[in-house]
Amino acid sequence: MTQNQLIKLGRWLTLLGYFALLSGLFAWHLVLNPPAEHLISVIIFFQIGPLMFPLFGLLNGKLYTHAWSMYLAIFYFVIGVWYAGKAEDLKIGLYVIFTSLVFFTGTVIYTRFMGKQLKAQGSADTDS
Repeated sequence: MTQNQLIKLGRWLTLLGYFALLSGLFAWHLVLNPPAEHLISVIIFFQIGPLMFPLFGLLNGKLYTHAWSMYLAIFYFVIGVWYAGKAEDLKIGLYVIFTSLVFFTGTVIYTRFMGKQLKAQGSADTDS
């Protein structure tokens, strides 16, 4: 694969994992297994809220946003493991683990190869 293809792959994996994680958590907490009414806002704030921070940067392909979003993906991986520890939440736990790993893998690929491309462009600009 060429570097541009790997950048596109990383971008699509990032967006696929991100939106699958966002929509899966949203559907789980609001439709499939809603908590008590007084807990809905707390769960949305703490579990879905952090996913809103990188949205603009991910949609615009910002390298820095992809880089720090890796840590967010790890946070959701831990949440998935936590859910998977309970028998009745095993399915959502495995879903969160899988989507966070896709999200993480995409950010790693995109950050690595986009960084190389920008570095190469920077050195090409100074050579001219």
